[in-house]
Amino acid sequence: MKFFGRHTRIFALLLLSAVSFSFSLGFDASVKQGFRYGPNLSWSVMGNTPFVWGQWLPQLEGSLRYTWLEPIGLLDYGAPMEKSPTFLRMEGAVELSPFFAGYEAGLGLRPFKTNPQVEVGTIYRSYLYLLSNQKMVTVDAVEGGRIAETWNADYIVDNIWGEDDEFDYAQLFDLYVKIEYFLPKNSFIGFNMHYILSDISTDFEGKSYDYKINMPVFSRDFVLDFELYGMFSFNKNIAALFETSYYRTGTLRNGNTVEKEALSYMMAKIGPLFSWKDGMRSLTFELGFWKRKEDRFYDGNLGQEFIAQLKYQGYFSFPIHQNVR
Repeated sequence: MKFFGRHTRIFALLLLSAVSFSFSLGFDASVKQGFRYGPNLSWSVMGNTPFVWGQWLPQLEGSLRYTWLEPIGLLDYGAPMEKSPTFLRMEGAVELSPFFAGYEAGLGLRPFKTNPQVEVGTIYRSYLYLLSNQKMVTVDAVEGGRIAETWNADYIVDNIWGEDDEFDYAQLFDLYVKIEYFLPKNSFIGFNMHYILSDISTDFEGKSYDYKINMPVFSRDFVLDFELYGMFSFNKNIAALFETSYYRTGTLRNGNTVEKEALSYMMAKIGPLFSWKDGMRSLTFELGFWKRKEDRFYDGNLGQEFIAQLKYQGYFSFPIHQNVR
C-alpha cells in the first residue's frame, strides 16, 4: 500500500498529460514518411516508463506541430520528400502538460542536394512552469544535500506542486546542426548536435529542473545534446530504429567554490517502426537504457536504468497532398 500511496499522484498527472499538447527533444523517424512539401500538421502521443520505479521520471506527452517545407528547386507543394531533400523548414508547436505550458518556433535550412546532407537551424522555446519549478541540489555539498538523492523520480513526485513551488517563466534558445546519410530502401543514419541556452526566472538561488530532458539545470545554463540515430527499412511499412543521446549541462563557480557541477547522462533506444497510409500514421516501440556519467550522482539499481517507450503519430492530410487524396 505504501507503493501505491507514493505513486498515486504521479499516475494521475500522467493520465492528465495523455490528452495534453507537449513535445520534447529527440529523433522523429516518421517525418521521413509523413512529410510533404508545403504544409504539414502532425500530432503524436508518446509515453515511457522505467522497468523499476525510483530514478527515471516517467514521461507521457502529446504534440501538435505545424511545419512548412519550402522546396529548394522545381518541386510541387504536396509532393512526398525524395531521397535527398533540400528545403527551408519553418515550424511552430504548442505545448501543455501538468508541469509546464508554452510554445515553440523554429527555422531550419537544408541547402545542398548531397549525400550526406547538412541542416542548420535555430529554435526558440518559451514556457511557464505550472507550480512545478523546484529547488534542486546541483552540487554535492556538506550538509547541503546530494544530487543523487534529489535527481530522481521519488524526489520530483514528493515535491511537485508543493508550497514552495512557483509559477516561473523559462525561455530556451536552441542552435542545432544535423548531418544525415541516406542509404538504399529509404534507410538513413544521422547525427544531431544541439547547443541550448536556458534562462529560468526563479527566486531560489537559480536551482531548477528541466522536465524535457529529466535533469537539474541552473536558472542560466547551457545544455549540450548529442544524438546519433538511424532507420533501416525492411519494406514500405516496417523499419527498425535506433537512437542514442547524450545530455550535459554547464558548470558554475564562484571563486574557488563550485556552486553547480556539470551534470550528464546518456540514453540508447532500439525498436521497430510500423507505418501505414503512405506514412501518414506510425507506431514505434523502443526498449532503452540510460546511465548517469558519474556513479556518485546515482543511488539506484540496474533495473531502474531500463525503460520502455511507445509512440503513436499521425499527419493530417491536405487537399494538395499528391498521394493521399
